[in-house]
Amino acid sequence: MTILTIDSFVKDDKDNIYILDEIIGQGGFGYVFKAHRKNDNSIFAVKTTLPAFGNSSSVISFKNEIRTASKVFGENVIRYEYVHDGDTFSEFPPYIIMEYADRGTLKNLLKNKKQSGKIYTGDELISIFKQLAEGMREINSSLVHRDIKPDNILLCGNTLKISDFGLAKVAAESTRTMSFKGCGTPLYMAPEAWDFSKNTIQMDIYSMGIVFYELASLQYPYTPIPKTLEECKSSHLYSVITNLSKLNPNLSPSIVSIINRMLDKSSKKRFSTWDDIIQLLNVQTTTDSLIDKFVATAVAAKNTEDIMRQKNEFALQQQKKEKEDFLKLIYSQFEQTIIAPIIEFAEKINSQYAGKDKLTFPKNQYVMPDQTIFFWKMDIPPDNSLTINLEVILKDNFVRKVPVIRDFGRGITRKEHYIPQYKGKNILAWGEIKNIIGYGFNVILLDSGDIYGDWLIMNNKNNFSHLTDKARREPFAFALQELPKEINNVQVTHLYSTDFEELSNDSFLKLIYMLLFNLKF
Repeated sequence: MTILTIDSFVKDDKDNIYILDEIIGQGGFGYVFKAHRKNDNSIFAVKTTLPAFGNSSSVISFKNEIRTASKVFGENVIRYEYVHDGDTFSEFPPYIIMEYADRGTLKNLLKNKKQSGKIYTGDELISIFKQLAEGMREINSSLVHRDIKPDNILLCGNTLKISDFGLAKVAAESTRTMSFKGCGTPLYMAPEAWDFSKNTIQMDIYSMGIVFYELASLQYPYTPIPKTLEECKSSHLYSVITNLSKLNPNLSPSIVSIINRMLDKSSKKRFSTWDDIIQLLNVQTTTDSLIDKFVATAVAAKNTEDIMRQKNEFALQQQKKEKEDFLKLIYSQFEQTIIAPIIEFAEKINSQYAGKDKLTFPKNQYVMPDQTIFFWKMDIPPDNSLTINLEVILKDNFVRKVPVIRDFGRGITRKEHYIPQYKGKNILAWGEIKNIIGYGFNVILLDSGDIYGDWLIMNNKNNFSHLTDKARREPFAFALQELPKEINNVQVTHLYSTDFEELSNDSFLKLIYMLLFNLKF
């Protein structure tokens, strides 16, 4: 297969020859050449692919994409002169002969505009927005673009034209730069694209909303500008855009409203069609009547409400994410430090025991994102079992009364949420481990200041309780609901006493062994 480079040529379906004159672009997809048609010297752009896609599925994907994309027409869409899918001329790789943009990209235009410090006027913005919305209406009538960004918006004379529609997925697959469906450029990807959602028009509306925002303010909507993949994901999912009105006070509230809605995190709250956006752009007015001023003030107030609503929604989403991440971290430590050694111990017993009464236990646990209590059980035939309950400590789940003032001898208290502590360290989780007759012990996970905590074993025994009816069969475990109270009593003279020791694999399995066979510690 011919490798295309400068001075190479390609053909169209009418046997016209196109000479590749110079490289004007390069990316994951391949190269873009400036070329001329030999018979009339007309100028075109030729986008070629890399020599190999890497696998057959990428080739099929590419062919399907360009066949669909070649059917898109419109004044604000780059025209495809000819699309070669790699089959017609077997000696050539796939390529696209397309309209040449003589004034470069919108990215370069924005860069020059930022350097000049001169912001677009309202009328200029409306004209630009209409062109882009018209182009997107044509594209989305056939496919989802998936990679809207200033680099893919070209200038032909004074006309803006959208390019590379439908090719984003192929570009990413050919270079393995993305490992998730939807692809695109991280700075412009809709929130749902990060969660492997189905490609929709609303994704393109969000991406173009960022372009609109940049045109209106000459700034990126999220501050600071994310630099890594993870920072991009966090910005799109949880950050709030900077209020456009502060960056461009001359911008009409109605334009701000359009852009805000395009950038709503919820795809259901964005526009459903480009027709809706175009219709709103067509009714923009610059008249200064009293009624228009009232309308503008009312719209500005609604925009402020929308920003506040999004801030509240994002704060809740961030809290939910932080909670889910915390639970996953605790459960992973629990399974690694507590469960895994027990399973390994039990499997060794089973492997050497010839009888039928083997130890049985669940090998896989599935924890819901909001589940704070974890239950695990092992059956020990013929008549014993080992159960473990672990509770992850969340501040919202614990309430205590604290004194406020004293009024004429009466104590006034208020309720507050708190995190239980042991020796000044926050407790991340605690658990009870016991067998069927009630022998057991507790474990707690203390915040060590690192990402992982320190596990301690609580060996509990009767103190003065043997003088009362509260005496318990030793060794015993406190129930989860008792621990908030009992953890505070370990430092004082009390019915029960507790010895704490650092959890090691040997000391832990020794206790498990004694529970398995009902041995007293």
